[in-house]
Amino acid sequence: MLALIGSAAVFAAPVKVTFWHAMGGDIGRNMEAMIDDYNASQSEVYVESVFRGAYPEVLNSTIASAMAGTAPTVVQIYEVGSLAAIDSGVFVPIDQFIGPDEVDWDDYVDAVMNYYRVGDTQWSMPFNSSSAILYINADMFRKAGLDPDNPPKTFSEIIEASRKIVESGVAPYGITWPLHTWFVEQWMAEQGAPLVNNDNGRSARPTTINTDTPEMRRIFEWWKELYDEGLWINPGVEDWDQANAYFMGQQVAMEITSTSDVTFLTNAGREAGFEVICAEMPVPDDVPRHGVVPGGASIWLIGNKPREEQEAAVKFLKWMSSPEQQVRWHKSTGYFPIRKSAIEMLEAEGWFKENPNFRVALDQVLETLPNVGTQGAFIGRFQEVRNILEEAFQMVMGGSTVEAALAEAKTQVERSFADYNSLF
Repeated sequence: MLALIGSAAVFAAPVKVTFWHAMGGDIGRNMEAMIDDYNASQSEVYVESVFRGAYPEVLNSTIASAMAGTAPTVVQIYEVGSLAAIDSGVFVPIDQFIGPDEVDWDDYVDAVMNYYRVGDTQWSMPFNSSSAILYINADMFRKAGLDPDNPPKTFSEIIEASRKIVESGVAPYGITWPLHTWFVEQWMAEQGAPLVNNDNGRSARPTTINTDTPEMRRIFEWWKELYDEGLWINPGVEDWDQANAYFMGQQVAMEITSTSDVTFLTNAGREAGFEVICAEMPVPDDVPRHGVVPGGASIWLIGNKPREEQEAAVKFLKWMSSPEQQVRWHKSTGYFPIRKSAIEMLEAEGWFKENPNFRVALDQVLETLPNVGTQGAFIGRFQEVRNILEEAFQMVMGGSTVEAALAEAKTQVERSFADYNSLF
């Protein structure tokens, strides 16, 4: 009998953890490979990963499934979904399951921790962090008489470079990026300016948005100038793939997009016969560079689950954010490593010297100054705010003045905030 009991213990089934995520395409395949390796590396936990669509869909479907009692164990939530995740009551802070000596939080990149830590509470496990950077077709730059090793650093330099590209006939447009509010958020942070009031939504839920500020007007006026001169081509609202298609099709010589595309765009450019060089985001003229808000996502733990399942999930999350796995994830995608020790490992092997494009976003984040602007906004219905600001620039493209479009956006956002805040 004792032998049978011992045998049953040895062959006990692993604890199943269900993980919902938003990683599709090549990046999703890289994530699936990591999860397969985790499952093969041990027998205590089995992770079932499920692709649930884009970030907003993952957040919304998770909250809905929790209400129906069918939620997964852990979920990848994009950074701007953080306040909605907290306010939903669906998730439990991950630090409730991690002892003070189990994870060295000081080893995590400061800017990342600055975003995801609320007061003294660590709500989620950082995983895939990104920032926006400038991609340059070096061959087209040289043909236009520009130096790709001295990339444009300011708004006016982007305009000047774009004019040379178009006037020289090298490309029909100078630059592209998706019509996406994420870039507006980054340019506000680069100026050290909060997007919303109440300390960027950190001291209290926001009640207004800072669209009537010099910082916001600088962004929209510059963007309008690029559009009016035919220097920026609109790939569509939040259309990342079309922006990449314009860059790879050499319709533009520059693209601003996520560092998560470093691997894809660098390799695709090489295969297409041109060199891709990365540079930091351009910033407004005569404004000191403050830095960026980490984009990407972190992984959140569902609260209403058996303790055994939650503890199993935390084992998986600690593995995914380990230095070794962060090195692997960075190399295969371009997301910057979230662990300082992972950065040291990459430096020791000479990775960044051989692959300088992968260093750009990391330097941009490491150089970020900690302030209310770069900490990033906490907004309950952030996607709604993004949609409103995207509609504002579409108004500008349709002939509206910047002032009128931003005033209308402010009215709509304040209405959204009031509606959300009335729930609490």
